[in-house]
Amino acid sequence: MLQSVSRNDLSPEQNSGEAPSARGVLTPFTVGVFRIIWIANLFANLGTWAQSVAAAWVVTEAHGSPMLVAMIQVASALPLVLLSIVSGVLADNYDRRRIMLFGLAFEMSGAVFLTAIAFLGYLDPKLLIVSILWITLGAAVTVPAWQAAVGEQVPARMVSDAVLLNSVNFNVARALGPALGGLLLSAVGPAWVFGFNAACYVGLIWAIWRWRREVPERQLPPEKISEGVIAALRFTQYSSVTRLVMLRSFAFGLSASAIWALLPLLAHRNPDGGASVYGYMLGALGIGAILGSGVVNRLRLWIGGSRLISLAATLLALVMIALGSLDSLWVLFPALLLGGACWIAALATYNSAVQILVPEWVKARALALYQTALFAGLALGSFLWGHMAESMGVTGALVAAGCTLLASAALLYQSRLPEIDAASIAHAPATRPGEPTFVFNPERGSVLVTIEYRIPAARTREFVKAVQALRRLRLRNGAERWALYRAVEDQEIWQEVLVVDNWLQHLRMLDRMTIADRNVIDNVICLHDGDAPPKVRHGVSWESGDYEAPPV
Repeated sequence: MLQSVSRNDLSPEQNSGEAPSARGVLTPFTVGVFRIIWIANLFANLGTWAQSVAAAWVVTEAHGSPMLVAMIQVASALPLVLLSIVSGVLADNYDRRRIMLFGLAFEMSGAVFLTAIAFLGYLDPKLLIVSILWITLGAAVTVPAWQAAVGEQVPARMVSDAVLLNSVNFNVARALGPALGGLLLSAVGPAWVFGFNAACYVGLIWAIWRWRREVPERQLPPEKISEGVIAALRFTQYSSVTRLVMLRSFAFGLSASAIWALLPLLAHRNPDGGASVYGYMLGALGIGAILGSGVVNRLRLWIGGSRLISLAATLLALVMIALGSLDSLWVLFPALLLGGACWIAALATYNSAVQILVPEWVKARALALYQTALFAGLALGSFLWGHMAESMGVTGALVAAGCTLLASAALLYQSRLPEIDAASIAHAPATRPGEPTFVFNPERGSVLVTIEYRIPAARTREFVKAVQALRRLRLRNGAERWALYRAVEDQEIWQEVLVVDNWLQHLRMLDRMTIADRNVIDNVICLHDGDAPPKVRHGVSWESGDYEAPPV
């Protein structure tokens, strides 16, 4: 999930020795650093899933209520909901390697604490949930930087396959980790399982530590947290990709969370239930995800990403209804295999859409907002289905969750992700305005930009239509307000007017230009009539200067 750098500090394509025309899901493994990080991450994920089995079983064996069992999922998701956007701002503005190292070290400290209290005999369900919250706080720092770095470690054409391989990594661990956790749990007890998870962090931290990522040179100072959050929210407001992914992932997580929140109780109530059966059930979900990953890209090309998400949600809804209605392990395990395939199909498609279709300057924040929506759904759903399981039983809660997912899949079927050429989001250099002729504070006072066009009357309708996309572009990239005016004295004179928070934000706005943005601007400029280009003027608010009061 990090940038590909060899001992010669060459680019990923140069290091891999791969022919430019090579294709295939496994192609990212030809990039050395991707392969090393992937293997280290596999062991870290194994430890995480082994810990999840032990944690859920400790609460269940302590006769914890369904609500307390479900609170494990809430503790695992809540920090990701509350902190991901802040972490995304940091990941878009600072060295992602250092951010990941800090986050992973914080996670490991929580895992060490959990191991210590387990060996000392102080472990109880509430303290366990606090420890998981601690670990997840570190994950909230790590995840946005980790996700955004996928495009740095492999060539652009491999990003979709790299995202899928990272999902496979997670699900290989999901298949093997729970079974391993169940075996360790029955053989040596939960304390050793927690210790195993803490030890697994060491390899991943080492792999990232040895990575020498070259930090891109920045011509502008980093954004403040508040500025970065506002920029991300503005981008999301006018970015259909991010909005749709957030909406659909929230609806998916809200209902699908019932599987993870209630599976320990489902295993415990089964006549053949036990810690090992719970591990095998989680393993079946993981194996299903691994098998499903082999066909995800082909299905996406065949029916499209949006239809694939709807199909996966529909099948997963039927799986949950079957899990709630049946007790036979001969039926449950095939259903869980299908459920795992549906899970990876949906989440890999969401993640790939953001990775491929969102510009680099806001990628970590867009991924953080996607993760926030997904984990908000998971946290809220876990609480909801845990509460319902107390009043109507595990069966009723799972059936209700399945029906809810089925309804949301039907309602959102027409919400299609846009078809965008991924190459169009590459950075496009923009011409900066001339240096001001007077001294002012670039971080204080708003900036007024006016652009004057001469549009022949015959092109008026075409121009008005073209500036709609221009309006979305300006507001998405950082303009606070935008307006279009037509001169009363001359009907061919039009003025585009936009207000930006301050001069520094205006420079950032220009620096965010992509090829697609450039095309939108060119489509408007080509309608301009005249030998000279449209006239651009910049004005700064008087509040940006330090002026003396006029004499009395």
